[in-house]
Amino acid sequence: MPWITFFAAAALVLGLGVLATGPTLMKSFERVEAAETGRKATQVYRAFAAELRELTISDLDYATWDDSQQFVHEHNQHFIDGNLVRENFMGLHVDLVWIVDKDGHEIYSGFTDRSGRPVQSPAPREYLQGLTRFLPPPNSTDFAPLNGLLATAHGLVAVSAQEIQRTDLTEPTGATMLFARFIKDSDIQRVSETSQLPVSITYLAGPNSARAKLPGPVRAWLDAGDLSQLTFSFPNNDQQITGYAVVRDSDGLPIALFSTRSDRDIFALGRHTTWMMLAAIVAMFIAFSAAVIWLILRLHRSFAAQDSVEQRYRNIAAQLPEAIVLLNGSTLEIIEANETALRALNCTREAVERYRVQDIFPDLSLEILTAALAARGERSIHQSRVRSANNGWTDAEVAATCLDIQGQTVLTLVAHDISHRKAAEERERDTRRKLSRLAQHDSLTGLPNRLYLNNKMPRVLQNIGSGDNLLALLYVDLDNFKNINDSLGHGPGDQLLRIVAGRMRAAVSTHDVVARMGGDEFVVVAPLMSDIEAIGALASRLLMAVRAPIALEGETVAVTASVGIAVYPADGPDFKALQKHADIALYQAKEAGRDCHRFFSADMDVRVSEHVALEQSLRHAIGTSQIFMEYQPVVDLNTGLLASLEALMRWRHPERGLVPPIQFIPVAEKSGLIAELGMQALTQVIAQIRGWLDRDVPIVPVAINVSPVQLERTDFAQVVSQLAAKYDVDPRWLRFEITESAMIKEPDRFIGILTSLRALGSQVLIDDFGTGYSSLSYLNQLPLDTLKIDRAFVRDLGNANARTPLVYSVIDLAKKLHLNTVAEGVETPEQAALLREYGCDYAQGYLYGKPVGSRQCRALLRELKRVRPLTETVMVRAIATADPANQTGISRTGVRPRTRRQSVATSGPV
Repeated sequence: MPWITFFAAAALVLGLGVLATGPTLMKSFERVEAAETGRKATQVYRAFAAELRELTISDLDYATWDDSQQFVHEHNQHFIDGNLVRENFMGLHVDLVWIVDKDGHEIYSGFTDRSGRPVQSPAPREYLQGLTRFLPPPNSTDFAPLNGLLATAHGLVAVSAQEIQRTDLTEPTGATMLFARFIKDSDIQRVSETSQLPVSITYLAGPNSARAKLPGPVRAWLDAGDLSQLTFSFPNNDQQITGYAVVRDSDGLPIALFSTRSDRDIFALGRHTTWMMLAAIVAMFIAFSAAVIWLILRLHRSFAAQDSVEQRYRNIAAQLPEAIVLLNGSTLEIIEANETALRALNCTREAVERYRVQDIFPDLSLEILTAALAARGERSIHQSRVRSANNGWTDAEVAATCLDIQGQTVLTLVAHDISHRKAAEERERDTRRKLSRLAQHDSLTGLPNRLYLNNKMPRVLQNIGSGDNLLALLYVDLDNFKNINDSLGHGPGDQLLRIVAGRMRAAVSTHDVVARMGGDEFVVVAPLMSDIEAIGALASRLLMAVRAPIALEGETVAVTASVGIAVYPADGPDFKALQKHADIALYQAKEAGRDCHRFFSADMDVRVSEHVALEQSLRHAIGTSQIFMEYQPVVDLNTGLLASLEALMRWRHPERGLVPPIQFIPVAEKSGLIAELGMQALTQVIAQIRGWLDRDVPIVPVAINVSPVQLERTDFAQVVSQLAAKYDVDPRWLRFEITESAMIKEPDRFIGILTSLRALGSQVLIDDFGTGYSSLSYLNQLPLDTLKIDRAFVRDLGNANARTPLVYSVIDLAKKLHLNTVAEGVETPEQAALLREYGCDYAQGYLYGKPVGSRQCRALLRELKRVRPLTETVMVRAIATADPANQTGISRTGVRPRTRRQSVATSGPV
């Protein structure tokens, strides 16, 4: 057979190729091996050359030396005794030193045989034979350093000769210092260690010459006399190869040969690789040939089975649920259809040619079919109805493909039922619409939410921009809604939100949008407002709707709201700006007392920016020396003695200077920074008391103002106990003031904390009493020691319209409750006299002294060491003796001890 002849010829060609390729590949590996062996021989030669360079360097160091130059002139013995001794010879690896003057007369010669015996001087003459060639002619002025190798009767010797001169290379003497080293086995061993290769040497001259024992190719290489060929490699056998490096004397004649042997790993690898590669090629050829023969036999069997396979495919197509139709590519007439298509047309296979394609696929137009024919070999999908067996219609996807079958163009149409997918897609669209509504509407109230506004507002603003109407964005926030949740629970709170949402929706027009932003915040978007008055009227309607009483679980609750208003386009170009400005206006409405509305104005933005800047500066100031404390005296009205101090916080901003407490304390309370400020104040006060005690300053209790936030966020009593222990301060020197309004909000919550403070020995004071609710019930419940009468009641004492009965009632109430009283803001002797007459215990104010820094306060305490009343003269004298650097402070955050009356001379808490 022809294909057998073909494979026989191919096998013959392959065999010839293998025979030719094998030796070629082996020669390549031999060249690589020779190069690697030559590299090793070069490495040995360089290691030997490095030894010779050391000899030259040592000779040069000694020759260019002031002591050597002086020795030439003076022939001093101490130079020889100090330098030319056996130890130096051994350290320099020098066997012979020969010093000759410029006239050729020997000044010194010394020789050591490395046996440990002393240096022989003068050196034996037989070791100097032949070395004169390295000396310059007598009285020569042209001296050139010489070095090289020489074959002598004593073996190979390395020589270096240098002119002796001063270290700075001046005053040449014309004398020569010659160093010589006889190459011995130890030198060869050192070369082997340096090159990290096995090294041996063969002498080519002198009585030890072994030239005749070298292999013939090596001798031929040496006889060629090619000075450029430093190395030569020669394989000893199949296992080893030797690399040679020639050593020449100063005349260029070979005098020695270094050799290094190594295993023929590269040769062995090459031989193995070559035969493996050739064997692989042969194996691949055999496998390829077998595969081709197998494929040919397979094709014969495939052709025989092709007809049966086509028949099976026809049977399979007949069983498919998809309608399959074949069209003539020229006439677009049906030429064949499967059983599903025949059942749909209700005809036989012979009668199918009488039907048109539109009878089964009514939505496939002539243009679609023509385009499918033009896109030969590409499958296109088309939507169409398809006739079903029950004479109905079903949604389907029809795949149209133009094929060439036995030279005839055929368009195949395969219909896939997609009615179930259509139904699923419709369900998915409906689900998406529901999810979109859920995502953009609040689940509690059913109102649109923030996402809804973010999506809709850009288009609404675009439409408003082309008209004459105004768009108002009203930001509505329920006042004190948290109290509803806290008192009634979240269930009634949610019910209240739903009722308020319904009222707000009823209070606006149908084209207005009411959205819940979260929590108790709502936004009303009114896009068709005629003027500002109409917007104000809408805000009033919203407030009135919210304000109406609401019945929750049998209780009637009244809530109010605050409204901030921003108008487009005056107050912002987009929704984000409008929302921000409405929020700022809402903040102003809250500041104005709540239950009102405010329109945004540019100055509001400025105030908010100032508030934010002040808050940021305060954050940076916390924990730094910008925050410090001043102390104001509290005196006993009956004795005039200093009873205690109130610690007041101050803030010295590096740029603003002193910031008044009335500015930064509200900022700290709203931002939550008041807790950190309070902790810093508590730490500073306790540390200051410790400092006064360490300086033997007589002290009095110190009161510190405490924020309710500080009590809520920390285990305050434990913190006080830990700080007092840290600074070794008795807690009885501390008093704590809390405002009346904070106490009345959640008295039960603070009872445990205040009880713990009193258990430590500290006193608790109610600050600004009379300005809040003034509930008698909570006064009986709370663990208190003192009431502080607000300065608003003290200011007008002595005037005609003074609230004297009220002050008297507060003092009388305190006495009945066994509480002390402190009057704040006492500025005149008349006020002090009236308070003393009413039975007030203590007073505080500018009459007795302004707040002063810690240094002035220390001086004040020292001045009052002798028990005497606190007068203005005493105050001035104490401040005058203190450091003039005046610390001025700013905040109120402090605490005070438990003693009712404490004189300045007291050395410990009572």
